[in-house]
Amino acid sequence: MRRKMYATAMTAMLVTGTLMGLAVPAAERDGVTLHGDSTYDSIEKITDEDLTLKIMLAIRDGDTIKAPEELAAVQDLEALTGINLEWEVIKASDWSMKTNLMFASGEMPDIIIAVNGQGQIDYEEYGVSQELVIPLDDYITEELMPNYYSRIQAEESDPTISLVASDGKTYSIGYLVGQYICEEGHYFINRDWMNELGLEDPTTVDELTEVLRKFKEAYPDYVPYEMGLDAGAYYDLKYVLPMFGIPNSDKWLYIDEDKKVQFAPVQQGFRDCVEWLSECYAEGLLDPECLSQDGNTLQTKLSEGNVGFFTAWRLKAMGWDDGVAANSECILPPSVDGKGAYMDRYLELARPCAFITATNEHVEESIRLLDAMMDTEMQADLYYGPQNPTEGTGWVYDEENGKINTVTVSDVTVKNQIDCNTQFFAPGDYISENYNLSEQRLEKIDYCQMYDEAGVINTYSSQYFAMSGLTADVLADFSLIETDIDNAVSEAVADFVAHGVTDDSWDSFVSKFDGMNIDQYVSTYQEAIDGMDLE
Repeated sequence: MRRKMYATAMTAMLVTGTLMGLAVPAAERDGVTLHGDSTYDSIEKITDEDLTLKIMLAIRDGDTIKAPEELAAVQDLEALTGINLEWEVIKASDWSMKTNLMFASGEMPDIIIAVNGQGQIDYEEYGVSQELVIPLDDYITEELMPNYYSRIQAEESDPTISLVASDGKTYSIGYLVGQYICEEGHYFINRDWMNELGLEDPTTVDELTEVLRKFKEAYPDYVPYEMGLDAGAYYDLKYVLPMFGIPNSDKWLYIDEDKKVQFAPVQQGFRDCVEWLSECYAEGLLDPECLSQDGNTLQTKLSEGNVGFFTAWRLKAMGWDDGVAANSECILPPSVDGKGAYMDRYLELARPCAFITATNEHVEESIRLLDAMMDTEMQADLYYGPQNPTEGTGWVYDEENGKINTVTVSDVTVKNQIDCNTQFFAPGDYISENYNLSEQRLEKIDYCQMYDEAGVINTYSSQYFAMSGLTADVLADFSLIETDIDNAVSEAVADFVAHGVTDDSWDSFVSKFDGMNIDQYVSTYQEAIDGMDLE
């Protein structure tokens, strides 16, 4: 497997501080006067024809960016490739409606870039079944996509295997920001409070409960345990379950150490978890709004910092510098028996990003354009902002090792880059060769190393379910089942936490799954997992 790289080995490469630079003369290449210092050495002229390609771009709801056509990097991309670009930018909350109408009308863009949040494309439905986006296997070659192809080949294992559809074809160009991580969420405790009260880090759930009680007694106006049952991300029920032996998985399925697929909601650990949450709720150890609050509300509370215990992706660069990031530290997750929690392993695999539609009459040019967007300097400009920025964010070359450092010059209301919504492909080996990891990425690596070495992460990731090769029809049926499961769990857990769990209420909850075809749901994935020859 690919080599490990941890924060302790990279601290010397970390660059901190802010750039306050002066404007420098624009670069020039192949007769093109560029807007800044980036020269984009791998980008070549693609066509001499008068060619315009239309791109539909999904961005996160919280992003405010300049129109792509106004970005200097995009204008340089057009000038160097000879391709004019027309952009349609769609917020994530509008994405489903817009794409459904687009596919139904047949009036499609040439390229779709959709990677974040709700901004995604179901390639089983629109590729395999309806053939509205095309397979790209024949185009992912060293000749047409030298940047993308070489980065795939440099890895010890193919990070794009996750993009293969049920028909064995690949319908998208991948998105990946390699970080050498193996877990998404982590557990944090208020170190200031712990020190003030002279407490030791809890290793069991019982010890955690006692710590939360101490927090409530000492700081009655604040929240001992901040979470939301349906808050999503890393703040909800799925990140309480690992303390009770149930890995955090989006499908309510997980693969145990014997490679057996298990259905989480009927496990004893699931009942133990909601019973404990109910006890905490009754004692006032949980945020009283945990039954209904969403992720945005919860993150606002974390930014204020008056919290004792919580789960999150990381602390730095989350907008919490004056909140929990100032007083909290990562700890190992407590567990029922003190022998370690059971968290779901995260695999650094590509996500679907760029698609080419069936109405595109210039496929090779489109493929080459996407590869040009992955030129090292170009994708840095599009993701982070320009080289040597004078405002906002961007990047610079490190004077000592020549690698890329990301920098922040000033806060801006409108971003001067497409940010993480752009086509970006940077597997682990490529990242380590070209970037000095930022402080927040080093932080994340440290947490993952600590969890992995402690043995609290499972062997077989739930991401393998996405590589099961199930047909679009089967996935459509399973999507309905998953919606029913989500609704049943959400409704029952809220009631359990608010009113407690009895044998009758638990049996009633379990019986809800009898008519959902759960046996077929589990057995189909089991058959797929059995065929993967996992090691």
